[in-house]
Amino acid sequence: MPVTRVIRILSWCVSLVGIGLFGYTMTEQTSIQGQMNHSMTQLNGDLQATVPLVGKTAKALNPLTATTSALATIEIQEEKTVQNLALMNRHLQAIGASEQMILSGMNSVYSTTTAVSQNIGSVSRANGDILTASTTSASTATTEAGRLGALNQQTGAVISQLRQLNTKLAALKLVP
Repeated sequence: MPVTRVIRILSWCVSLVGIGLFGYTMTEQTSIQGQMNHSMTQLNGDLQATVPLVGKTAKALNPLTATTSALATIEIQEEKTVQNLALMNRHLQAIGASEQMILSGMNSVYSTTTAVSQNIGSVSRANGDILTASTTSASTATTEAGRLGALNQQTGAVISQLRQLNTKLAALKLVP
């Protein structure tokens, strides 16, 4: 047998196998396509059946949409409230710091007032001591004034006596 004949026979065999495989795949593809068509028909029917259900569900969910919108608005308001509370807390902290400074200043004023009061007490005691000394000095001055008055009277009496004596001695001046 010549080689060309063997190649022809092999070519025929391969062609027959190829045609067989082609036929088999076409049959399988047709079967699969039929199953897909059947599934798509069922799916289409199921989709058609769900359209009214989806419509009813959408209508039933409409109030929930309004509720969700209201809740979103409430959430925004709550966020603003939280921000306002945080701002208020910062203001209260600033007020607390100011009040603390005021209290510190008042404590300083109290300490100064206490020191001034103690100093005034010291001055008052010194004034009391000065008053006692002044009273004693005034009493002594009154006593001395009385004594000076008596001394003045005595001096006046001595001067009067000296005048009388001068008058009496004046006649002696005439004597050579």
